[in-house]
Amino acid sequence: MEGLLLVLPKRPQPLWLRYGVSTVIVGVLFLLRLGLEERAGTYGFFLLLPGVFLAAVLFDRSTGFYATALSVLLVALALAPPLPEAADRHLVALALYTLVAAGIAVSSEALRKALERAVAAERSKAVLLQEMSHRMRNNLTILASLLRLQGRAQADPGVREAFRTAEARVRAVAETHRHLDGSLAGEVNLGEYLAELVDRLGETLRGVRPIAVRLDADPVQLPGEQAAQIGLIVNELITNAFKYAFPDDRGGSVAASFRREGGGYRLVVADDGVGCPQDAREGLGLRITRLLVQQLGGTLQRDAPGAAGCRVTVVIPAR
Repeated sequence: MEGLLLVLPKRPQPLWLRYGVSTVIVGVLFLLRLGLEERAGTYGFFLLLPGVFLAAVLFDRSTGFYATALSVLLVALALAPPLPEAADRHLVALALYTLVAAGIAVSSEALRKALERAVAAERSKAVLLQEMSHRMRNNLTILASLLRLQGRAQADPGVREAFRTAEARVRAVAETHRHLDGSLAGEVNLGEYLAELVDRLGETLRGVRPIAVRLDADPVQLPGEQAAQIGLIVNELITNAFKYAFPDDRGGSVAASFRREGGGYRLVVADDGVGCPQDAREGLGLRITRLLVQQLGGTLQRDAPGAAGCRVTVVIPAR
């Protein structure tokens, strides 16, 4: 819609330009009417109506009326001198053409104004959405900072870990809102979003351990809500890998990938740690992951791809 408005000339335009362009448009259509007179018949002058429409849309209502008057004059000259027995019929047809052309001029002007109002409203909506997203991100960032401070004040290592995990979840959602800034469609480039999320997780969770974190993601555009859910899933799976796959400060690697596949998407997070025994009790992180996958209508599978390591595969159908 905005692209259509951009190709139209800005208002106001000089009188000579408006009337000059309208004269050219009506003249070209009149010559076309003369060329098609044998096929179009005597009343082929209705082919001039698009000229009236263009004049009114490109410029304004008064220019549309000018195009109407000019086309009526040309048609009257083309029909004169009418045969006596056809004079009344020509006058009726010419009057009907005049009414139709004037109505097109008025409605075309209204169409142009409606288009301008719609574009203005869309731009205003985009600004409001960006402002709301910006405020939400700031609030979530403040909340994450408070969780970090509260966690540092705890003496119990388990409590500190719980606060750090909660902080990571809040920051994952805040990161989604940052990537929503500037998006009129409310969509997120998931490849860029996950890249920043995974880098931040690696810096936060790695500490001094030699653990590499890699990501391979397609640049998929997804709605903000769906992107946030996938970001939380990645956050939980990578956090679990750091918690349980590398005990006793051992090193290793965690690899995540997000790919288009068939009618949906495949997310894989794999590590080369101590493995994932199937009889192990599920923690809060994995329960949250299963709930998020369920909300997305997907499936989750855990397996050990080799002698060591654990791989979690999430298949998500496209909406």
